[in-house]
Amino acid sequence: MLNKQTTYLFLALAFTLALTVISLVSNDGLPYFGTNYEDKIYHLLAYAVLCFLWYKAFVSLNSAYPITFALMLCVIYGIIIEVLQGQLTVTRDASIMDIVANSLGAAIVSLILTLRKKTIVKNL
Repeated sequence: MLNKQTTYLFLALAFTLALTVISLVSNDGLPYFGTNYEDKIYHLLAYAVLCFLWYKAFVSLNSAYPITFALMLCVIYGIIIEVLQGQLTVTRDASIMDIVANSLGAAIVSLILTLRKKTIVKNL
């Protein structure tokens, strides 16, 4: 049976691996809802989830700065994935706006976690 520490780490690694595969294959199978910024919304949501999972993994590992480490990891990972899309795939392109959406998703979660942490400490 997995303990809390290994469960969060497993979830973060599994989601990272899944996101890597999804990011490097053709995206023709994704549902389309008819908005102009749909791709950016997918990026923002995916990296928000990614950041939250890595935050939980770093907390379970007793990291000193879990929010900062999760944010940095997600931003760097997002940049690397975009570069790989431009270099390794024929059906995907590297995009600065995708990097912005990835980083924004991670930053929003980091901000929420930071504000939540300050509110909890203040209430004590």
